[in-house]
Amino acid sequence: MTQPEAPPPPATVGTAPENATVLNQLVGQHLRSFLDIKNSINQDRDFLAATDIKVAPYYFTTDQETLIKSAILTLDDAMDAIDMTFVTRLVGLY
Repeated sequence: MTQPEAPPPPATVGTAPENATVLNQLVGQHLRSFLDIKNSINQDRDFLAATDIKVAPYYFTTDQETLIKSAILTLDDAMDAIDMTFVTRLVGLY
């Protein structure tokens, strides 16, 4: 019994998109994920702004509270500063 010949190696290695459709799908997926994360960070900011996490049930120290709130605030501000014109166009939200 003979074995079939092995196929040739792929033309690309890694995540290089093979065509325009694959590229569009990847970009769309990444941008939709970004929008989901941006929304989650914004919700976290709103929650943390209204919550004292130094008391029950969290019991963070003042330094820990400052660290957490500063990290989320800074990240939320940075994400809000991004020009969303082309992001929303590419994911169909315009």
